[in-house]
Amino acid sequence: MNKIYFLALLLTAICRDIYAENIVIKDPGYFTAPLRDGHRVFPDSLVFDRDAEEITIPDVETIGRLGDYGFTKLRKVTFGNIDYLPGGIFYYMPTIEEVVFNGMIGHFDCTLMGHCPNLKKVTFRGPISSTGGPAGFYDNPRLESVVFESIVSNLGIDNSAEYECGKLAEFTNHGAFLAVPDGSGLLTTDTELIAGNRKIISDMELLADWQAEVLRAENSGWLRASTYQSANVLLPALTKLGSAKAESLKAAMDYAWNLGDYVKTKIEILKESPAYASDSLSLEFHYAKPTDSILTITRNRFNLDSIAGSGDDVSRIKNLLYWVHNNIPHDGSNGLAPGPRTLTNTYESARRDSCGYNCRALAISLAEALLAEGIPARYITCLPKDWENDNDCHVICTAWSESLGKWIWVDPTFAAYVADENGRLLHPGEVRYRLQHDLPLLLNEDANWNNQFAETREEYLDEYMAKNLYILDTCTVSQAEPEGEDGRPKAPFVSLVPAGVVFPHTHFNTTDEVEFWQGPY
Repeated sequence: MNKIYFLALLLTAICRDIYAENIVIKDPGYFTAPLRDGHRVFPDSLVFDRDAEEITIPDVETIGRLGDYGFTKLRKVTFGNIDYLPGGIFYYMPTIEEVVFNGMIGHFDCTLMGHCPNLKKVTFRGPISSTGGPAGFYDNPRLESVVFESIVSNLGIDNSAEYECGKLAEFTNHGAFLAVPDGSGLLTTDTELIAGNRKIISDMELLADWQAEVLRAENSGWLRASTYQSANVLLPALTKLGSAKAESLKAAMDYAWNLGDYVKTKIEILKESPAYASDSLSLEFHYAKPTDSILTITRNRFNLDSIAGSGDDVSRIKNLLYWVHNNIPHDGSNGLAPGPRTLTNTYESARRDSCGYNCRALAISLAEALLAEGIPARYITCLPKDWENDNDCHVICTAWSESLGKWIWVDPTFAAYVADENGRLLHPGEVRYRLQHDLPLLLNEDANWNNQFAETREEYLDEYMAKNLYILDTCTVSQAEPEGEDGRPKAPFVSLVPAGVVFPHTHFNTTDEVEFWQGPY
């Protein structure tokens, strides 16, 4: 018995040592069900030698970050087909030199590869439906070759010098890019140049089949949205090439579209909004006079007369906008300043605690500064259609310009205002209308976040604000300290909603935009 016992101990120790030399890769658990109906999520496990210099990943739905597993000598990795690659799959891997994707990629997030000091070459041999963006590769100082050999439907990455891949002059495209990032310097491929290339066309049709499966799948989740947008790029090319796959892809896209808003862009959702309509609700808005006791203190405390300047009302509005933007940093995670919701408290709290506050705090502060200077103003909460699940709303101001006879958009978070193609300043309702009808919009060139990052028209209006202009909510009385725990009477709020929509977190709903945007008469 003793011999058997000790033999068992010895075998256990040997097995433990052998197992210690292996790396076992299991399902990372990103998805609880297949992204495509009937497809296996992941094999039971993938086992590799810890000291392997080269490994091959077979066809899988997804895989976890390889840098977390402790390979000691891994120089090259080759992939088969893969539905989804997470960002950072190659992070902090000092020995990796080459990565080859032989199969199709459904979607990969960025940054795909970063902080790999010896990475030299990445090759994509199969088709790609879509990528994240823009920094697919970051801090890989020896990376000199990124080659695409097939079709990329929707490329989101670029090779900017700021991504610290010093030897990477440009991407090598032996295939075809159907969509590339704006301003990347990359070129799309004309469909006519693809017409004679059977390999590219075959890969396009392979992508179409994959996209159709994802669009129809029961549990494709968030991947359905990026796949739809990529299919929206691929479909016209397939149609122009006369591919039989165009019809089935279009049918899958129609199916996904009818599931709800998930595959739609922010502007597409806004465009489908029901129209406004006259209603029986009669609204009255009131604006505190600059002689109000708190406004008087605020004006004197900050010398707002000097800050606003002696120019016309538009220049005074802009001067106050920039002053609030430059003196109260934005930090969406920090909420409102503790204490009274006033310009003085928010300003002093930001300085005392060396912090910023959210967009609501900044908008309330700007509205107070404008009122203190005798300029009627409202702060407006801009909400998405899916307000129940999406709590990322935004709060801006509108200021009344007597010289223009209208409200104008002023956003202290981004020091932003918006104009039409003729430079005419607009209010949120006008911006909303022009987004819905594909009319020109101009964002001021110096719009920015905390004087650190420039804000583009596309990011700010087409994405962020297109989402957040579905419901507009404002207080019917504009005054200092319009909300909070102080003893001042608090006025009701009213929301401008599309016909048939009800927003319950307000006092009144109206569908009458004329009533909502009435001037301070």
